[in-house]
Amino acid sequence: MYASEKDWVFWQERFLLSPSSQTELSGTIQEPRIKEVRVTATLPDYPWIKVSQYRDRPVERCITCHDGIANVSPSHPTEFGCSVCHGGEPESVDKEQAHATLIYDPKAGTGKRNPSSLSVVEQSCGQLYCHAGHADEDRNHVARVKKSMMNTMAGVISGLRYQWAGQSRKTARYGTLAIADEDASVPHNQGALDKLEKLPFFSPATIDILKKEQSVAISRHPADRILRQQCFQCHLDSPPAEGQYRSQGCAACHFDYSSNGLYEGNDPTISRTEPGHARFHKIRAIPSRSTCVQCHRSFDLQALGTADEPRENEIDEVFGPHHPHDFEEINDATRQEETPTAYDSEVTDTVTDQIEISSSVDPDKEAPLFVGKGRVMRDVHTARGMDCTDCHTQLDIMGDGNLYSKQHEAVEIRCETCHGDSRSYPSISQVTDPGDPAIRVSKHYKDGPNKVDDWMAVSVRNRKMTNVKVRDGHMVTIGKQSGKVHEIPLVKDFLAAHSIPQHQSRLECSACHARWVVRCPGCHQSIIGDPLQAPVLTSHSLDIGEPSLMIGPRGKVAPMLTQPERHLTILDEKGNPIPVLGRMGTQRGRYRQWAFTNPHGTSGSNL
Repeated sequence: MYASEKDWVFWQERFLLSPSSQTELSGTIQEPRIKEVRVTATLPDYPWIKVSQYRDRPVERCITCHDGIANVSPSHPTEFGCSVCHGGEPESVDKEQAHATLIYDPKAGTGKRNPSSLSVVEQSCGQLYCHAGHADEDRNHVARVKKSMMNTMAGVISGLRYQWAGQSRKTARYGTLAIADEDASVPHNQGALDKLEKLPFFSPATIDILKKEQSVAISRHPADRILRQQCFQCHLDSPPAEGQYRSQGCAACHFDYSSNGLYEGNDPTISRTEPGHARFHKIRAIPSRSTCVQCHRSFDLQALGTADEPRENEIDEVFGPHHPHDFEEINDATRQEETPTAYDSEVTDTVTDQIEISSSVDPDKEAPLFVGKGRVMRDVHTARGMDCTDCHTQLDIMGDGNLYSKQHEAVEIRCETCHGDSRSYPSISQVTDPGDPAIRVSKHYKDGPNKVDDWMAVSVRNRKMTNVKVRDGHMVTIGKQSGKVHEIPLVKDFLAAHSIPQHQSRLECSACHARWVVRCPGCHQSIIGDPLQAPVLTSHSLDIGEPSLMIGPRGKVAPMLTQPERHLTILDEKGNPIPVLGRMGTQRGRYRQWAFTNPHGTSGSNL
């Protein structure tokens, strides 16, 4: 380790000689000394609870060596101390003793610096009244994240196993861990599941030594091998892909890493040349787009733009004459009380506005649309600088406390949430309670928090949006991190372009407004010799294509791409085919150039 075999005097002297220290001390001469922080903070919403009571550590000396480290966030001031999150023995200035009881996951491979790995998170972020144990379930982030699709990867697992003939239905059976929803509230009508089993291992040879004493499921199916060795790098609690840098657990999204993985802060004990460290000791309440696209790679094809909002005549050229609606004169039927009525997704999902972007797009940064034709059209939201989190809600990303099979089941926003449909304007609900989540969640937004009496758009799950609201008589989206105000075109103001009845009831908005789709281009997996060897991929880059129209998961026409075949070859060390064994160990054939689509002999979609 960088800080090994150095005592506190060394690190104090190193900090005192640093440029940041010289600026801070304005030329005054300082000698190394033991520094202390008194843990005097109380929890903001529970002022009778002292932070020092969590570890019974009223005085900490961590800052003696870690002098210069940034305060982690305004919500966690210096008076919180370090040990409430990191554990350890903070009274000691001896490294071995101070770090002996730090909270971390030894299997994460990132040292002792991350107390938020999901295997240990209940000891840190998930402590009572931190991000767990609240009467308001929306604040119990740790429990929700553990059931989220970022953690279970149920959609990726079920999709790949279905494509590789590992299961006969697309509904998820397995996750990265065995987990059950035991809160007595499982909305099966929304696709929620009662439980997920842990993904089986391909063979006993692929199980870690530490796990061999446990009872684990063995499938001998190549899909499970591919998932563990190729796909789990985007699991929330896994190390990132080679050449990428991020943390695990809560810190995977809430700490920023540079592209080279180097630390840029002022803590003298953290190496500036060893990759794998966050840029700064700073929590981001709202994850950055650069963090999202490490796993959601297709969105990395388009950089955020700075295009102006479309002028009224530009909109008219595409959609025809429109009649803007003044929300100061909202009909009672459009207003919603505290229990708003959700859209019926089978009836009212209709088309929304998209303006073609041309002059604002940098062609050098665009990927080919498909061979011989055009380039990717930048998404209208991305072109105007809207971030991932400007559309997606906290519950979209961190989960709503339920287990789901597919992404479309877990997401609570629809195009109609902001744009409405041809029959009605977006449903809205007024903030009447100072404790409303729409106020609490928005306290981190650049534009400032929402207020009592604000009218907010409502998601398909009857929850208020936190950055889509009525302002000065217009429906707007406000950038959570940028503060930029985007006026929203409303479908009902463009009836000429959205008045075909069958389009309203049978087409997803994307059927007309999506120009390209990303898919896996297909691959040939080869497993040769060593059972621990990772499958060899002959193709792994993203493929961008012009979509076909198919029936989507909600029973409506949507743009999709049929998936190509997957091929598998399994040979022994001498290149001979390896037998395929049945459940009873009997030989059923040989693996060699098998082409997998799905059990029904037809290629599945990418949903």
